[in-house]
Amino acid sequence: MPHRWLGEMLRGVFLARPNRFLAVVRVGRGEVEAHVPDRGRCLDLLVPGQRVVLVRIPVPAARRTQHTALLAEAKSAPGTWVCLDPAGAPRLVAAALEAGLIPSLRGLSVLRREVVLPRRAGVASRIDLLLGARDAQPMLCEVKSVGAARGGVALFPDAPTLRGARHLRQLAARARRGLRTAVVFCAQRGDVRAVCADAQIDPLFALELRRAARAGVLLVGLRCAAESAGMRVLGEVPIALTAPPEPAGRSMSTVVVAPGSVGAGLAGRAGAGVPRSDGRSAIAVLYSLVLRCP
Repeated sequence: MPHRWLGEMLRGVFLARPNRFLAVVRVGRGEVEAHVPDRGRCLDLLVPGQRVVLVRIPVPAARRTQHTALLAEAKSAPGTWVCLDPAGAPRLVAAALEAGLIPSLRGLSVLRREVVLPRRAGVASRIDLLLGARDAQPMLCEVKSVGAARGGVALFPDAPTLRGARHLRQLAARARRGLRTAVVFCAQRGDVRAVCADAQIDPLFALELRRAARAGVLLVGLRCAAESAGMRVLGEVPIALTAPPEPAGRSMSTVVVAPGSVGAGLAGRAGAGVPRSDGRSAIAVLYSLVLRCP
């Protein structure tokens, strides 16, 4: 699948990151500034001396540079290329769904994007995708882009995220009501065999992920290879609910959720017990419930 940005590809060497939006990169004998779409820490990626791929596009009015940092080479072996475009992950998942490349979500397609949930305590939330199929209960699906990894396991997040924890609570609340919800962790690197929450970076998110799993939220891991020409979906990987061992070798117990196993019991419950006396279809009523649930 092509990248979101189309333009001239340039290879360079990362030098510095003055702020989270900007990178300084050596290209040839000169230096250029590049926009960084990934606001995370990118600790193993944006490291001085590491190779990066930039794309040169016309400069929008609100930007100071015509370059965007698209890919970065991981410092840790085997030096995999990683995509730096978190906002492209929902688009990638949608394309993978259309191509039938996510078995856990087979038969579903995107009905809506950027679904706004009712405001609670003055805070409004958006969920990336609303999925559905003919005569099936709609499913709210949040997509998390994963770029960090350790020991062959993709780790999310790479910086604390209260927004991410809030999304998990909202999806878990709907799952407890019998509504279909899912989180897809889209690893935008091809060298991982599983995905898990990094409790060292964000213990609250790791806790909420375990709670969401118990509530019946479907957890899906997706592995994708990052290439200059675009992203290539490699398939599903399991979700681990505890982090992998530290490099020093300290062992930790790991609970693994097989792809598509969590929340699978909700399948086939579309329309159960939903009144239809007002003329609306069961799917329309369920969609309304999905949005209203606290």
